[in-house]
Amino acid sequence: MIIPSVSNLLLDYILINVLDMGMLGAAIASSVSYFFCFSYVLWFFLSSNSELKINWAHFGFDFPILKEISSLGFVTLARQAVVSITYLLMNNILFELGGEDSVTVYAIIGRMLMFALFPVLGVTQGFLPIAGYNYGAAQWERVRKSINTAILYACGLGLLVFAGIMFFSEDIVRVFTDNPAVVRDTPSAMRWVFAATPIIALQLIGSAYFQAIGKAVPALLLTLSRQGFFFIPLVLILPIYYGEIGVWISFPIADVLSTLVTAYFLNREIRLRLKPSLSETVS
Repeated sequence: MIIPSVSNLLLDYILINVLDMGMLGAAIASSVSYFFCFSYVLWFFLSSNSELKINWAHFGFDFPILKEISSLGFVTLARQAVVSITYLLMNNILFELGGEDSVTVYAIIGRMLMFALFPVLGVTQGFLPIAGYNYGAAQWERVRKSINTAILYACGLGLLVFAGIMFFSEDIVRVFTDNPAVVRDTPSAMRWVFAATPIIALQLIGSAYFQAIGKAVPALLLTLSRQGFFFIPLVLILPIYYGEIGVWISFPIADVLSTLVTAYFLNREIRLRLKPSLSETVS
C-alpha cells in the first residue's frame, strides 16, 4: 500500500514539475507506481519469504470461487463507481452555483475526506478479515466483540478527525491555497461536510460486516445507501431551495440517514444470527 502511494507522489513531482509533462505526467506516474507495486508483490510470492507459491495450476477458473469473489468484489466496485458519479455531479452543480471558486472548495474538502478518514477506513479494512474468519468458525462471541471493538475505535478516530476539522479548518485551508474567496468559504463548508464524522464509522463497519460474512446483497445496498440512495438525491434537490449551502448540508444528512439504516440492519443481524447459545451464556 505504501509503494504505489509514495512512488506516485515522487513521480508526480518529477514528471509534472521537473519534466513539465502536465496531465500526461500524472497519468504515467499513476500507472508506473502500480507497476512498482505489482513487481514487489510478484517478487514476494516468488521469493523464499512467502509460504504461498504461485503455480500455473492456480490460474485455472474455479467458477464457485469466481462467483463468490465477483459478488463480494462488486460491492467495492459499486462504491468506487458511486464516488466517481458523486464527484461528477458535485463539480457540475458547484460550478453552476459558484463558479471555479466553489469547485476549488470542494476539491480541498475532497482531499480532506480522503486523508482524514484514512484511519477510520483502516479500522474497517482490518475488521473485515477478523469478522469473516470468526464468523466462518462459528465463533459468535468473537464476532460480536470484533464488531464492538471496531466501532469503538473507529468512532474514537472519527471524533478526533471531527475535532481537528472544527478547530483547525482555517489553518487546513491555507495549506492548500491563499485565494481569499476560497479561504473565506471553505472552513464553513468543511465543517458541514464533516459534521457527522463521529458516527459515520457505524455505517462503514456495518456495511463491511455483511461483506465480511459473504452477504453480498445487503453489503451492496448498505454501501450504496450513503452516497447512492441518500446523498445523490439530496444534492440534486436541496440546492434548488438553499443554494450552495444545500450542497454542504447534504453530506451530514446523508451520513445520519445511512447510519440509522445500517444500525437497524446490523442490530437485527446481531440479534438473529449472533445470539449467544446456552453454553456461551453459562460460560
